[in-house]
Amino acid sequence: MSTTNETAPNSVAGDTERPTLDVAEAAALLGVSPWLVLQQIGQGNLPHKRFGRRILIPRARFMAWLEDVDGPTG
Repeated sequence: MSTTNETAPNSVAGDTERPTLDVAEAAALLGVSPWLVLQQIGQGNLPHKRFGRRILIPRARFMAWLEDVDGPTG
């Protein structure tokens, strides 16, 4: 019988290796309010998944979206 003490990917609140971000984490990374992140989600501009009332943003898709966002400098 083997036992492992591996930590689940999203078991630690501050774990940067989780595959998803919540709205507050995405807002902090962007330097904007959570309300603005929710607004962008509502407009279909930000990739996300809904799990009941919870909104999770896939980290890889978020980072790809961030690289592809058109800004004032293009």
